[in-house]
Amino acid sequence: VLIERDKIAAVGRPEDVSIPTDARRIDATDKLVAPGFLDTHTHGRDGDYFGEDLDSTAELCRSIVRTGVTGLLPTLATLLPIQYTLEMILTRIHTVRQVMKQGHSGAEILGIHMEGPCLSSADTARGSQVVANLRQPSVKELRRMVETSEDTIRKISIAPELDGALDMIREMVKLNIAPCAGHSTATYEQATEAIQAGVSCATHTFNGMIPLHHRRPGLLGAVLTSDAISAELIADGQHVSPTAMEILLRCKGASGIHLITDNTIWAGMPNGVYEDGDRTVVKEENRAYVKGGTLVGSVAPMNFCVRNIARSTGCSLAKAVQMATLNPAAVIGVDDRKGSLEPGKDADLVILDEDIEICMTIVKGQVVHHTAQLRLE
Repeated sequence: VLIERDKIAAVGRPEDVSIPTDARRIDATDKLVAPGFLDTHTHGRDGDYFGEDLDSTAELCRSIVRTGVTGLLPTLATLLPIQYTLEMILTRIHTVRQVMKQGHSGAEILGIHMEGPCLSSADTARGSQVVANLRQPSVKELRRMVETSEDTIRKISIAPELDGALDMIREMVKLNIAPCAGHSTATYEQATEAIQAGVSCATHTFNGMIPLHHRRPGLLGAVLTSDAISAELIADGQHVSPTAMEILLRCKGASGIHLITDNTIWAGMPNGVYEDGDRTVVKEENRAYVKGGTLVGSVAPMNFCVRNIARSTGCSLAKAVQMATLNPAAVIGVDDRKGSLEPGKDADLVILDEDIEICMTIVKGQVVHHTAQLRLE
């Protein structure tokens, strides 16, 4: 792979690529070279949420490259244990947008994902979202969020059964935003109507949805049977069983799934018990959960999810990597420059060992992380 400045200049066998004599070389013998991972649903890690302030948001982008992620959508949601107002939501959007403008030496922010605030408050669908912070769909509020983001919102998760949701979904399509159905009690008929209105993505499939019933297939039934839907999947081994992941893979094929981490602030943190407002969160290895309650996002990194889906379902590593690279790039409309190793695309690469551990991460031609196993010559 030949990189010139921030682009991939050529890909091929050494005898077929003219390598400049002054080129710096990276010897990846016995390693795997892949496109950089894209995480389009991640709330934070290392004790911080995206959008809290400029410095911590930039630092999160620098930290996440250790997991092989080269591009991401900071995900702003209603899971914080504080009373949210629309103005507070707009402030966090503005903060992420400012970090995008300023730049940093980490993973590229490709836009924003809003997980809510228009989600179901039903116990069967809300997960760890804070009910007091949920709002009803409003095209007016959507436009304010988009304006504050300077047209950089790329995905919005919404419960399509809510009053006004279809109008909001149609407006998202006009604004080039991918509408995602999630945290929802929608019937199959409501989900189908939402897909016809423009829903193109399912938020963490299986999670925050009514389980499949043979007479009431619901949102999940629509996701499994609609070619118009790209299914998010948290493949951390905690949120979805290997059998359910295999069912999804058989229904959607590798091209119909994109991996997400849904990481929360406990990702990268030591195991232990953490106070989070009036609730207690327990972090144990690759899961975090509200004590006495539900999982609270995920703490497994993207490289773990790639390895786990390959090993759990038996799919090829190439397909697992596709689910973390080209597929999410297509969902948010950046597959013309991200998601595969092709000449002319951004030089975002990750070098992996056989256990899918990260040896080196390259963002737009710059080495932003490496272990002792690899170095520039």
